[in-house]
Amino acid sequence: NTAGTAFSTASVVNAENVEIEFLFYVSGGSGADGFSLTALDSNRMTGFVGSTGGGIGYHGLPGWSIEVDTYHNDSDPTSLDHVAFSFDGNVNSPIIWAPLPEMEDGQWHTMRVAVNAPHVLVEIDGVVYLDQNVSGNLNFPAYVGFTAATGSLTNRHLIDALTVTEEVCEE
Repeated sequence: NTAGTAFSTASVVNAENVEIEFLFYVSGGSGADGFSLTALDSNRMTGFVGSTGGGIGYHGLPGWSIEVDTYHNDSDPTSLDHVAFSFDGNVNSPIIWAPLPEMEDGQWHTMRVAVNAPHVLVEIDGVVYLDQNVSGNLNFPAYVGFTAATGSLTNRHLIDALTVTEEVCEE
């Protein structure tokens, strides 16, 4: 029943036009719950930590989140590990989602996220899992960061080699 977060607050990025790459590791415990990459809306935020357990540390935070969920809760769209995109910390109603292979395998995985409104692309280990347009507010200044949480079980959720690239095109 622990949640934690780490956000870069040195600068904001445009949440509708950003590419983010990093490595992640999920293992070393009894198995739960997952982590998220979150673009936290800096205009609407009131804090940095959401709910524990199935809330994956981002439940209730404004902005968009992409979760890697490794524990089945009743509100999940599948009993398998999965990746899901949600707005405003709504973990119970993902906009898009896809099943994943076992992520709690003691290995480092590469994740690439590209948001170019209204399009969202998520690759893990070079495999595309999410690749479609979404409806909702992607246009806001954001702090980029990570959340993670456990319920009654445990796990390690590690992040490394973060790169954030904001795309700015002028005509």
